[in-house]
Amino acid sequence: MKRNIILLPLCLLCAILISSCDDYLEKKPLTQIGNDDYWKATSDLANYTLQFYPSLPAFEVVGSYTGLIGWDGTRGSDTQITGVPSTVWNGSRSPVTSTSDKEWNWTKIRSVNVFFDNYWKCKDPFDSYKHYVGEAHFFKAWFYFEKVRAYGDVPWFSKALDTSSEELYKARDSRVLVVDSILWNLDKAIEYLNPLKSVDGGSNRLSKEVALLFKSRVALYEGSWQKYHKGTAFGTSGADPDKYFRLAVEAAEELMDPQYSTGLYSTNSPSEDYCKMFSLTDQTSNKEALLWKRYDKGLGMGHSFQIYVSDRTAGNSLTMEQIHHYLKKNGEPYDYISVGKTVKGGDFLTKIAEDCDPRLSQTIWIPDMVMWDNGYGKGIFTKPFLNQSGEYLNNTGFQIKKGNDPKDPQAGSGVSWNTNCVTGAIVFRYAEALLNYAEAKCELGEVVDYDKSVNLLRRRVGMPDFKVQSDINRSLYADYGYAISDELYEIRRERTVELGCEGFRYDDIMRWAAHSLLKGKRPKGYPLDLSEWEGVKINYKVDENGLLDPYIGQIPNGYGFDPERDYLECIPINEITLNPQLIQNPGW
Repeated sequence: MKRNIILLPLCLLCAILISSCDDYLEKKPLTQIGNDDYWKATSDLANYTLQFYPSLPAFEVVGSYTGLIGWDGTRGSDTQITGVPSTVWNGSRSPVTSTSDKEWNWTKIRSVNVFFDNYWKCKDPFDSYKHYVGEAHFFKAWFYFEKVRAYGDVPWFSKALDTSSEELYKARDSRVLVVDSILWNLDKAIEYLNPLKSVDGGSNRLSKEVALLFKSRVALYEGSWQKYHKGTAFGTSGADPDKYFRLAVEAAEELMDPQYSTGLYSTNSPSEDYCKMFSLTDQTSNKEALLWKRYDKGLGMGHSFQIYVSDRTAGNSLTMEQIHHYLKKNGEPYDYISVGKTVKGGDFLTKIAEDCDPRLSQTIWIPDMVMWDNGYGKGIFTKPFLNQSGEYLNNTGFQIKKGNDPKDPQAGSGVSWNTNCVTGAIVFRYAEALLNYAEAKCELGEVVDYDKSVNLLRRRVGMPDFKVQSDINRSLYADYGYAISDELYEIRRERTVELGCEGFRYDDIMRWAAHSLLKGKRPKGYPLDLSEWEGVKINYKVDENGLLDPYIGQIPNGYGFDPERDYLECIPINEITLNPQLIQNPGW
């Protein structure tokens, strides 16, 4: 652990999330001033917390666009994959030997604690800087939640430590203590942060609304974890899942109250609003985006998102397991397997786009869709990139288009290394609160008000209101390994559809203890039509239903997730050597 302690944070990474940043750029880096010279003014506190914003997920400034859309494929899930099976799910992981390999690094938490050890020195009135105290509370919760998801029990540090601090060698604290401390910090963030309409920087900076949304996320995660891992090595003895579900409902309901509720993005165009929301360069007018990251080529801040969703895939592909979740346009289940026995390839894509939830055709490419229409000419999607390799490869037939803007200057540019895209990256959006509310409320066994939650999402895309029903195809893609009610199943379905490709699926599988979705199974693609590929070499086989089976050669027996080990990460072995009081996670 000693090797991860630094005495002062690195120089501030200003202008990462806000557009009006020239004054911040003139500030002297903290590495060039003494600690006693800092902390005197509100601006000092405002500048200090900026260093934590790049830790939030967004499009990467350099290289690929993964981090938001495409994240589920990078980490691995049942609904999104890359060209190679994720080591998380294929059973091939080895014990972690050093801290650099994984998330057992405490530098950011120490930097937040430096803030708490010093902010009181500010000579300005508390009301002038309490917002930034709220930001620090939020980021302490954010960094600790990362630790809990990865390792479960972790040491809780209330102050900044140095290399001689005895606390460096303490044992892990109970998961319940840590999560309750996270939620306490979020309560303080909610208390201190300004509401969105009063935030200097608007939706480019943290707000009370963001803290409420994140609290609902943390509480829902922990309630689910403790409920579905109860009685296993990963559950916590004496934990009360309903306590966390209740907190999730309360946080979501407060955010849904008219005084805070921001509503959903809509231009009254059900056939395009869902996709278009993620393609906006400037998200300021998007009331659903509670927090988003702005990019500016003039400041050397850009990415390559529009390039990847227009003329390559970053190796990420949706699977039939994701597609199965989309209902017919009339709200009834759709039998994709039966349809695929007679309609294949591009015709299959066209048919399901015509028949099903409009969010499907706004998430994947359908033949004859315009991929780019700008200075690079006009590009039309004809068929998925099954014959490509590397970052151009699509290996399921379901190619991601979510967030594509054909008119974007970078769409279709074909440049191999380009960071000129400035599409705004949504970090937190209001839709998640509606789904968190519905799921937590249902878990409590209480009546869910769908008109103020899930139905709002469905109505935006022209879908019928939420209905509890029995799906005959449920066993094909929603075998959780335990029984759940039809109502909870439908809520999970809606979550999978609405938040598809946004990085939630991996965490959902972990908190639901849903390894049965993957263990012993292989992700599948669309029904292949070989006549579309005459004279073109493709190296894929199909299963008994004629569906692409891209991993058949790599994991012939399916995913090898170890439910006795893989729900938590391995604590780096060198850390246990340094601190013998740390107890390794189960199975490692």
